[in-house]
Formats: sequence, structure tokens, C-alpha cells
Amino acid sequence: MESAGSLLGTDWITMVDKKAVEEFTIPPPAGAKVASMPCTNSYYAYPKVKNLHLASSHIASLLDGLWRRSVHPGEDVTFYHLKDVIVAEEGLVFDLAGNLISVTRTYHTDEEVLAGRQRVLDAIERGLANKIDKGILGKSRGADNYGHFLVEMLPRAWLARKILSLNDWPVIIFDEPTAVTRSATAALHCAGFSNEYVLPMGRAPVFVDDLIVVDRLTGHAVYLSPLVMECLDTITETIAAAKNDSIYVPRRPSKSRDFNDEHLVAERLQGLGFQEVEAAALPFHEQVAAFKGASRVVGCAGAALTNIAFCRPGTDVFIFMPSGAAEVFFWMLAEARNLNYHEIRCREIGPQRGAFSWDRLLDVSPDEVVRLIEPGVWN
Repeated sequence: MESAGSLLGTDWITMVDKKAVEEFTIPPPAGAKVASMPCTNSYYAYPKVKNLHLASSHIASLLDGLWRRSVHPGEDVTFYHLKDVIVAEEGLVFDLAGNLISVTRTYHTDEEVLAGRQRVLDAIERGLANKIDKGILGKSRGADNYGHFLVEMLPRAWLARKILSLNDWPVIIFDEPTAVTRSATAALHCAGFSNEYVLPMGRAPVFVDDLIVVDRLTGHAVYLSPLVMECLDTITETIAAAKNDSIYVPRRPSKSRDFNDEHLVAERLQGLGFQEVEAAALPFHEQVAAFKGASRVVGCAGAALTNIAFCRPGTDVFIFMPSGAAEVFFWMLAEARNLNYHEIRCREIGPQRGAFSWDRLLDVSPDEVVRLIEPGVWN
């Protein structure tokens, strides 16, 4: 069998009929469901938005449709116990015949699934070197992003331990990048997982005798269970709020989706009494403390602003968003936390600096930033 490594970088994936993914995707085995938990509905208000006219008609229409969904019906959270499976990539789980367990596919593309399966089949043929007895699945697509981990993967681990009483089960997380793994580990410590029960693992296939998978807790920009906020409140209740009334959250060290004149924006905001909170450089508990203590938060859309989940209800949040971003995640998070959410759509300029077309600099002047965070502008 040709190895997965030799297949990467070729046109192999594009030559495979995409229906092949459906052919080897199966539901969890009969009897794998071990528990379920009902959730209440969530009720969201239409956001305060500026400059939506800068977005294309397609994006504006899409956003409007999502924002008008005032009722988000609660979904039952389901717990599965899978036996004799292989975890690969960012949380894809296969059986020993190479079938993908459907509930473990989150935002993976067909190409990612096909490549992951090929690595699994290759590992099965060679004989799996990496094996563990048991684990709670705490990684999925987007595991290398702090925001995704905080809202999606951390609550799964916390809820599995709480509902199933798995005090001696480790949680499997992603091992890259280092900064995210460090924050993820610290967050899990707050959730009661000591170092011996946190297992950072890479993309290589790993055989697991017994695996717990939690499903229907979140769906990026689609669904956010109220249990997520309960989780975050519970695991951070012992972290005291900092005394920073107004905070500015820069994108540094990232170069995409940032203010075109970021250093000037930072100077102006500091002059108004805002304290900089460079989240990526802070330990997890300091990030929590900073957002807990703030009454005003300003920043460009990015993973660090997922920390608004730790803000007190009623906190004023001002998020500067690329005009072309089909993104409602921060709005949903703010509504779940009952924050006073403000979104400013901004024209994008300069070269593309990331995976998306809107990963460019934001064309908004320091004067305009200051004007847009004044309360009177939004009345």
C-alpha cells in the first residue's frame, strides 16, 4: 500500500470521487450511546452593527438571515463510548476497518478526511505503534485555535467528566501550536484535569481501547449550547477579576485582520485609559481575570476575543470585523453571555495574509476607532 506521506502533495485526493467519503462514513455502533442531556432554548437579539453596507450583498444577506434567528432551539448533548478505534488528524475517529465515525467529523473538508483515512489505513497495515487504554476526545477541527478549543473542546471534556464520572480518564488534546497547547492545558487544570490526565497528541494515528465522544454541544456559527457558559463559569469561578475597567485586545503577533495603523490605534486607546491585554502572551488565568474585570472591551475579530465569554453580563464589547467575513461567532458568544455587543464592519486593504480572502488589514483610522466606541454614536 502506498504510504500517506507519498500521497500528499499530489493530485491523488482530487482524483477520488467525493462520494467515497460518504461510503466509509458510518454512525456510532449500536449501543455506543451511553447518555444524553437535554438543553434549553437560547434567545438572541439582532446585533448593533455599523457599516454593513461595506459587505457584498451576498454576505450582508447571509449575515442578516443569521442575525434574525432569534430562537435557537436547544439540542440534546449525546455521549458515546467507542471501543477499539483510531484517532487521527484533528479528532477524526476511525474503526479498524477504516470507517469514519460520523459524529467525529466537525469542519473537516473531504480532502482532509481522505488524507486522514489514508494515514489510518497505512498505519493499520504497518501496525499501530501508538496506543492508549482510554481517553476523552478533546480535539476536533480547529484544535490549533485557542477560541475553538475554549468554546468547543474544553466544554466536552468538562461535561464528559462531570456527567459520566470519569475522574481517572485523560483528555486527548492537540499538541500544536505550543501556545495553544499551553493555554489548553492550563484551562483543563481549572476543569480538574491534572497533568497526568492531559494527553497532547499530534496528527499521527493513535489506537484507543475506550474513547468517549461528546456530540451536539456546539456548531461553529450555527449552535452554542447554554452548557458552554455553565462550563466556563464553573471552571473559572475561583479566578478573581482584574481591576482593568477598559481593555484593548491587540491582534499581535498576528498580521491579519488587524488595524492598518495598529500602533497609532493602540496609542489613542491607551490615552483614553484602555489597558492593553495581549492575550497570546498571558497565562490562561490572567486572560480570564482581565476579561472578568472589564466593563469595556475593544479589538479586532480574532481568537483572543473569545475571552469575552468570561466578561460580566452587560459589558460593552466593540469588535472590528472585516467587511467580507461571513462570521457570527462573536455575536453568538456575546448573546449567550448577555453582553452589550457592537460590531463594526471595516473595508479590507493590502495583501491577503491568511486562509480567507478577508484576512487582510482593516482600513479604519485611529480617529474613527475612537469615535465608534463612544456611546453616543450608537444611540
